Amino acid sequence: MVVPVKTFGVAKERLAAILDQEARSALGREVAARTLEVVKEAGFPVSIVTDDAGVAEWASGLGADVIAEPEDEPPGLDRAARAGLRHVSRRRLRWAIVHADLPLLQRDDLLAVAAAVPKDGVVLAPSHDGGTNVVAGDVSDFRFAYGPGSFRRHLFAATGGPVRILVRTGLALDLDTADDLAEIGRLIAVSPGTGSGHLERSRSSTARADSAPTALGGVER
Repeated sequence: MVVPVKTFGVAKERLAAILDQEARSALGREVAARTLEVVKEAGFPVSIVTDDAGVAEWASGLGADVIAEPEDEPPGLDRAARAGLRHVSRRRLRWAIVHADLPLLQRDDLLAVAAAVPKDGVVLAPSHDGGTNVVAGDVSDFRFAYGPGSFRRHLFAATGGPVRILVRTGLALDLDTADDLAEIGRLIAVSPGTGSGHLERSRSSTARADSAPTALGGVER
């Protein structure tokens, strides 16, 4: 499984209203580390793809393979995902691109992804806001199109073969905004120990958030 990771110091800018840069960096690092731990717990090899030397050193220290993003392509998540897919495709393996910012991710979520991958097809796990948090496949190429509303674009890109959609709370709830942090804090309160320690300490910072989204159900289809 391939996990793209941005530079920690500039990640999570949409949380700037409630967390300073140091806190955002620490939160991003802890959530990413937890994601790597869950991948390993599920029994899958993990590779980090990044364009940041500090992130590469951090990932190596955690025992992950590191894939460097190519400098001759426009930067962004699409570039990172393509680099990860090229790396895995050389070994003719099934693959999964898993976002690093999934604080409620569990071992069973990743096992469900692996079990759902159809022959010569793709699995998509949408985020709660219409993005795509996991793309997994048994194909050698895929047209990544991350950004707001990416799930619809990825669904269209996957129409050349079998496609399965997997909706689970641990895959759907990523950490981008104050509302996300509030909802994650609420779910951790309902089920203590689900998230990381830093999240449990940070959730009180969401008091200034205007509202929190409705909790997602763990529905598979």
